Amino acid sequence: MPAGDGVGSGSLLSRVVDSEWIPPGLFFIALGCAALWVSRDYPVGDLNRMGPGFFPRMLSFGMIGLGVLSVLRGLPGLAAANDSGIRFDRSMVLIPACMVVFGLSVEPLGLVLALALTIGLAGLAHRQARLKEVGLSIAFLIALSVLVFVVILKLPLHLWPDF
Repeated sequence: MPAGDGVGSGSLLSRVVDSEWIPPGLFFIALGCAALWVSRDYPVGDLNRMGPGFFPRMLSFGMIGLGVLSVLRGLPGLAAANDSGIRFDRSMVLIPACMVVFGLSVEPLGLVLALALTIGLAGLAHRQARLKEVGLSIAFLIALSVLVFVVILKLPLHLWPDF
């Protein structure tokens, strides 16, 4: 095939797929758009009286914004050719899996163990994750979550599993 047909190793498509920033950004944009579509019929309300659709809508806009920033961050890298071929990045699977793990484990395990499990799994998504850094992240984020959601907002969350 000719080199300029858009399918070779130096093509724009292969550089987009090989980018560290663009595929996750596109994923976040797609996920945010899907969440907007799912929550399209929820009443939003306003800042004084937030409806059940307010938080999902704001979270969706945040994910779309994060995706746009990620794509913009990856655009300068498209100028350089990358001959590494298509790679399957484990973060593309582990990060969405973390959301599922947290959702399934927060009620049976409690907030503390669910966060520890989720953040530990998310730490595996990084290629050069260090046990000490992941452990410190787990401790800090658990303390912050308990402070914000249980102490300040007084949400009725179980911290530990019921034995």
